[in-house]
Amino acid sequence: MSGSIDASDLETSGYTDVGKRKHNEDAFLIDRDLGLYVVADGVGGHHSGEVASALTIEVIQREIAAGNDLDTAIQLANQAVIEGVESGKGKTGMATTVVAVKLAGTRFEVAWIGDSRAYLWDGKLTLLTRDHSFVEAQLAAGKITLEEARVHPRRHVILQAIGLQVEGRLNVGHNSGELADGNCLLLCSDGVTDPLDNEQLSHLLGRDTPLEQTCDSLVRTALQCGGKDNATAIALAYRRDAGTDIQPGTADEVVWVYNPESGEYEGLPDATPEINLEETQVMRIRPSAAEPTETAGDAHEGGIGWPYIWGVAIVGTALGLALVYALH
Repeated sequence: MSGSIDASDLETSGYTDVGKRKHNEDAFLIDRDLGLYVVADGVGGHHSGEVASALTIEVIQREIAAGNDLDTAIQLANQAVIEGVESGKGKTGMATTVVAVKLAGTRFEVAWIGDSRAYLWDGKLTLLTRDHSFVEAQLAAGKITLEEARVHPRRHVILQAIGLQVEGRLNVGHNSGELADGNCLLLCSDGVTDPLDNEQLSHLLGRDTPLEQTCDSLVRTALQCGGKDNATAIALAYRRDAGTDIQPGTADEVVWVYNPESGEYEGLPDATPEINLEETQVMRIRPSAAEPTETAGDAHEGGIGWPYIWGVAIVGTALGLALVYALH
């Protein structure tokens, strides 16, 4: 059940920087009257990504003001960007990611397309959105680790973007939850999350500084840590009683939770390599319970026999493949 929030208990701020790019294709919106907060990261470079992001935010704000939900607003933004190309308002290939939060009292709803993200900070860092990207699909399947995902050569390949879904509906991501005292919601483009790891994000969100300074620090630190892309961050902080400890927030779905005190994660798939005679590098989710192990058949009396020889050959092959895998 959603609680009410006094305007004085909710602090909001946002900051964006062009980074090393020639122009800024990111855009953001803070509309406290609508309880609407949006970050859009235009893609396409010379293909007018900044037009796509600005148009997306304009349409979402208009549709939420008209009483529509986030899903409808994002679908209509997709159509508007496509029509913008057709009318000459933009260029072929322009597109954008988006992450949006609608706040009603202490209850929040999140919707997104692409790899712009939303986090909940309550002393732990909770990822609320699952990227629509190639790398996220590999991570969710347990084929790569989080550390491998951060440096994967295809980490910027997104599977959905507003303006590129010409036929059919976008598969909009959804989540929701409840803010508790001392909680903060962070919305940001990948210009922030690519250079900064979760320990750095947690450190910056956990500092006792004004929210404007927090957003500024998130963006500037991302650029100082090697970020070259446009970088944008919006933060919403709910602080009802400054004298109380931070209370745990809730989310209907959790991608993972990072505990900065222990450096450990909750909710990540546990990826482990498996040697296969047909595919030398296969990754799978480690089962929660031990799998039954196969036992070798009885040896023939009076000699080694072909089954034994074949068994040695197979084991030798598997060990050789394992060594090759380890050397790589």
